[in-house]
Amino acid sequence: MKVLIINPPRYEGSSVTREGRCELVMDYRVDTPATLLIIASILRNDNHSIKFFDANGLNLSYDDLLKLFNLMKFDCLIFTFNSQIIDHDLRICSIIKRINPACITIGYSWYARKFGKEILNEYNNLDILIVDDLFSIIEYLIKCLDNNNDLSKVNGITYRNNKNEIILNEKVIFRKKLDELPLPAYDLLRSFKQYYLYSPLLSPYALVYSGKGCPFGCIYCNVANTNYSGKSAEKVILELKTLKKLGKVKYVWFFDEIFTLNRRRTIEICKRIIKERLKIKWFCDSRVDLVDQELLKIMRKAGCIGISYGVESGSNKILNLMNKKITIEQAKKALSWTRQVNIPIQLNLLIGYIGETKTTLKETENFIRETLPDFIQVSVMQALESTEFIKIALKNNWISRDMDWKTKLISPHKKLRNYKPYELNLWELRENFPKMLFYNLKWWIYSIKTLMRNLCLIKPIFYTFLRKSQTISLI
Repeated sequence: MKVLIINPPRYEGSSVTREGRCELVMDYRVDTPATLLIIASILRNDNHSIKFFDANGLNLSYDDLLKLFNLMKFDCLIFTFNSQIIDHDLRICSIIKRINPACITIGYSWYARKFGKEILNEYNNLDILIVDDLFSIIEYLIKCLDNNNDLSKVNGITYRNNKNEIILNEKVIFRKKLDELPLPAYDLLRSFKQYYLYSPLLSPYALVYSGKGCPFGCIYCNVANTNYSGKSAEKVILELKTLKKLGKVKYVWFFDEIFTLNRRRTIEICKRIIKERLKIKWFCDSRVDLVDQELLKIMRKAGCIGISYGVESGSNKILNLMNKKITIEQAKKALSWTRQVNIPIQLNLLIGYIGETKTTLKETENFIRETLPDFIQVSVMQALESTEFIKIALKNNWISRDMDWKTKLISPHKKLRNYKPYELNLWELRENFPKMLFYNLKWWIYSIKTLMRNLCLIKPIFYTFLRKSQTISLI
């Protein structure tokens, strides 16, 4: 089968990330389309003919794509889309159908999974929406299309049958483990120079999955209680070596929800990076209860130049209400250990959770002053689809039950109504928290010392300070 795989164009000049839970429109990073590259590899191994275009990475417009594909014929199109700009992203279906009306269009978005029937009903040029685990579905789906088999046997999709009825199939029964998947088809990318994280100065860069899923049950999070699947250390190292060979990649973001979930594997990866002398600088996300001094030391030695910790609050009361399963003491120790080994720290905070008061916010202020993270990212509590919190919000009438499906889809973070913590001027505090760092001489001393041990970050950070005045986000 002739398969066209496309990462759609940028949105109004800004790069778009369409990777699982991370659907963003921003101007400070361009990610490699990791999910689509894995799909390309799966289908190529199954002897399908693959054409791959990263319109976002190459900054190609829809007019550019129309010219490129005008003389090409494909049996099907596969693409990921950002649900917040669904009208923009699904234009790709109209363009392909204009060139080749018989081409079957297949889309996927993490946030669109609950709205399969509604999306197909509104967007006539989208034929199939994958609404479950993409990696477990795509091979069998394409095989069925190639053999003209009945799509009713393909679990995890929404599609139109021969009677033009929209059908939602059952969920996937067996899910592929991440370690069972082939390496992403990195050879299909023209170059890695156009990809960067945080600043064009941090390039060539690649986004890498070494694991997916999170077994923790944070009430505000839409990936809580999801099955974890991780690659072996051997496979991670093979992927890094491939990136070095094909694209001379210098920087990697391990896009796992929690990179250090498996301590033994993390140490093995680090030891192999050191032994193989890969000389790759990398960033990751972790939890404060899943790091220790020994682990952080070897991570640093292996090239880690940034860890993002989702501490969320400086109050044990709020952490308990969130079901975060950590303590402030654990957080203080983890941040202290991380600073001691000179790994830059990004602290993620979420203010305004149920039970937030002036007292708990003061505790968060004190936590910031005591730990002085290098970077800080502050969000205000809003209702996010597919979380336990949204159930609580609906029960308490904090959000409308009458909201139409498209509003739910394109606005995944919903502002609450009649919500008591909003009386605390949270948006003003969100702006004030970073200033606590900027006006603290001790923070400048600590951060400059850390940056002097991470020289590759100095120019990118200076570049970002010139570009915008708000607090920068390293990861």
